[in-house]
Amino acid sequence: MDSVKLEDTISKWTSCLRNSRALSKNTVDSYFSDIKLLVRFLGDYKAEEISFKHLKGIEKTDVRAWFLYRKNRGESTRTVSRGLSALKSFLKYLIENEIIKTSDVLGMRPPKIEKTLPRPLTIEQINNILSVIDVIKQKDWIVKRDRTLLVLIYSVGLRISEALSLNKDDILSSSDFIKIIGKGDKVRMVPLIAHVKKIILNYLESREFRDSEALFVNKAGERLSSSAVQKLMQRVRKMLGLSEKVTLHAFRHSCATHLMENSGDIRSIQELLGHSSISSTQIYADVAQKYVSEIYAKCHPLSKAKKQ
Repeated sequence: MDSVKLEDTISKWTSCLRNSRALSKNTVDSYFSDIKLLVRFLGDYKAEEISFKHLKGIEKTDVRAWFLYRKNRGESTRTVSRGLSALKSFLKYLIENEIIKTSDVLGMRPPKIEKTLPRPLTIEQINNILSVIDVIKQKDWIVKRDRTLLVLIYSVGLRISEALSLNKDDILSSSDFIKIIGKGDKVRMVPLIAHVKKIILNYLESREFRDSEALFVNKAGERLSSSAVQKLMQRVRKMLGLSEKVTLHAFRHSCATHLMENSGDIRSIQELLGHSSISSTQIYADVAQKYVSEIYAKCHPLSKAKKQ
C-alpha cells in the first residue's frame, strides 16, 4: 500500500509542476525521471523495496551516495545537480502539503559545475550543413522546411522548442518582430530579418498542408517534433563527419557568439536569447574572447616569429 502511495505522490507532484507552468515540459520530464531513478537507486542501495517512508526520511548520506552513483555512470555534474533540484522540489511539495515538516536535504549544495564553453559553429560549417540538407533525398518542401528551421534558429538564437511552437500566423501577421514564448512562459520580441522572412514565406508557399496552423509541420501535416529534427541532425553529422556536439542548440550558441564577436552588446544579446540572468549570457562573451585569442595567436606575425 505504501509503495502505491509513493507512486501516487510522485504523480501528483509532477502534475503540480506541469500546472504551475513555472518550468518547461522538458524540465518537468527530467525531474520526474530523476526521482524515478532515485527510487531505483535507493532500492539497490538499501537492498529493500523502497516505500514512501524512505523518501520522506531521506538523509544527506543517501543523496551523496546517489551523486556518486550517477557520476560513476558517466553523467555530467550539471545532470547530477539537476537531480538535487528535482529532489528539493519534491521535498518542498511534501512540506507544502504538510506530509513532512522539514528536511536536511534542502540545505545541501549542488556539486560544483565545471564551467564549459559552448563551441560555436563557423559560418562555413553552417553553410555546409544547409547544403547537405539539399542532398538528402526528400520532397522539395521538406528540404525548404529543414533549411528554414535552421536559418531561423541561427538568425535570432531560438531554442528548438521555441521555433517548433511557432504558428504560421506569427510570421504572416508580423512585420519586423516575432513574439516568442520562452521558458516559464516568459514573452520576448525578437527581430525578423527581412531575408529570413523571405525564406520562411518561400517555404510556406511550397509546403503541403497549408491549412495547418503550425509553422513547421511533418509529412502528416502535424506539428513537427523535436525528435524528428534531432534525427535530421544525426544524418547531417554522419554525412559531414561532424562531432556529436554539433547539435540544434549549437545554432543558438553560434548566433550568440557571432553577435558577441561583432557587437559586444551583452545586454541586447541577453534580451534576444531570453536569459533571465546576465550571467547566463556572459559565457558567450567568454567564448568570443577565447576564439579571438586563438585567432590572434595563430595569425599574428609576431606569434609566428616567436615560434620560428
